[in-house]
Amino acid sequence: MNAILKVHELTKTFGSTKVLDGISFDMREGEVISLIGSSGCGKSTVLRCINFLETPTSGRIECMGQSVSVVNDQRGRSQIVNGRDIRNLRRQIGMVFQNFNLWPHLSVLANVTEAVVWVLKLGRKDAEEVALSALSKVGMASFRDRYPQQLSGGQQQRVAIARVLAMRPKLMLCDEPTSALDPELVGEVLKVIRALAEAGATILLVTHEMRFARDVSNRMIFLQNGRLEQDDEPKELFRNPATEGVKRFLSTVMAANA
Repeated sequence: MNAILKVHELTKTFGSTKVLDGISFDMREGEVISLIGSSGCGKSTVLRCINFLETPTSGRIECMGQSVSVVNDQRGRSQIVNGRDIRNLRRQIGMVFQNFNLWPHLSVLANVTEAVVWVLKLGRKDAEEVALSALSKVGMASFRDRYPQQLSGGQQQRVAIARVLAMRPKLMLCDEPTSALDPELVGEVLKVIRALAEAGATILLVTHEMRFARDVSNRMIFLQNGRLEQDDEPKELFRNPATEGVKRFLSTVMAANA
């Protein structure tokens, strides 16, 4: 099976700080991969570079045949190659953020419908049908006429996930989707992500919910100081940590969640 996503030698520097240092990995259709590691290790930056919310300092991102590279010229300045393909690449990728980013003045249905109309160019009626189907998948169709301020945080995040699903992405990026939620609301969002994974969605997930990541993922990638230290099936990563950094991280987070 061909790779949906290829990340090759991805680097990102902020000033004199190298946040990502040569990250490379592939994803196949239907895989769920969790990016794990301590805060500040570069997990969220990987996601933001994949869809060019952050421009990499160097490296290549390829999704469904759309490839965009960033190279350095003789003066060390970053130059984007095939930058015209960034828009096409983004159409293959949906992103769920830590914060829900819903439009407060629009209903639940309208929040999901707008991008379908403007990006996918569907008529309003057809777009609403697509939106309602997506809302049904996350258990929010009955809230179609409510506004974001009338919803709990967990409900808002489920609407945000529906908004991504309505765009029919080949790949979903989830950047700590439960981090802004109260503890009692985390479970409902994780339940939706698990159902999407079981339905065959391709998901790249940044999360600190380690037990959930272990259960739902096909692979787990551990980052430390901007470097990829281990890329393995969950069982192997937990049983045979490749480095002392992986071992220390796992012992700390599992003890905290015991």
